[in-house]
Amino acid sequence: MIFNSHTHIGDAFINPPKMGLEELVAPPHGYKFKMMGMADDDTIIKGMREAVKFMEGTDVFVDFREGGIKGIEMLKEALKDGETKAIILGRPEKMEYDYKEMEKIISNSDGIGLSSLSDWDYKEMEKIAEHVHKKKKIFALHFSENKREDVNKVIALEPTFIVHACMSTEEDFKKIAEHGIPVVVCPRSNAFFGLKPKVEKLMKYGIDIMLGTDNAMIVKPDIFQELKYLIKNFDVEEGNAMDMITKTPEKVFRKFL
Repeated sequence: MIFNSHTHIGDAFINPPKMGLEELVAPPHGYKFKMMGMADDDTIIKGMREAVKFMEGTDVFVDFREGGIKGIEMLKEALKDGETKAIILGRPEKMEYDYKEMEKIISNSDGIGLSSLSDWDYKEMEKIAEHVHKKKKIFALHFSENKREDVNKVIALEPTFIVHACMSTEEDFKKIAEHGIPVVVCPRSNAFFGLKPKVEKLMKYGIDIMLGTDNAMIVKPDIFQELKYLIKNFDVEEGNAMDMITKTPEKVFRKFL
């Protein structure tokens, strides 16, 4: 099976200006969220549907689905009549824990995918993570994308996987490896913001690496182009790169398929 292990396809309809990461994508006031708030449902669903069609040849994509229960419902509508499967990771509509909302989201998705530690009140994240773990579903989050964040706080949340880790240190990677936390890298999206994932360091510490395309408004969700870019720009052999879109994600997500 071919996996794209990190997408945001709800923003596929947006043609973004060149701006910094936080200004463009940080919730709740980033440009992306303003545009999604202004768009009608049909526009967002149409963009999602086109993104899914673009993923022909990908068997499974893992989508961080913003917008609460409504965001999940829109993605499911976009997936109708298609063959590509989505692992849907929902997210509370507001940046806070609400038991009833969490029950609805978890009942209609494969788990939760949050933005970074820097965006959230940590106590709210703890409540969300605890709720997800009780339901035995996926809990994932972005980590140290454009600034270093506290790896110990992330480890305490017991994530199924984390995304990016561009600004992580050697000490961070040691701890991530010790706790067996897989990392998804998205090199083309990172490059848009002048960032670069430390793929070689992840490999050095034996961390499970998966590959994703990230925001559909920034790069097309073509995991094969992502694979080519990875091989061309990083010291990664083709066989190891292929594992990042096949064997490794299949191992991580097997019980959720």
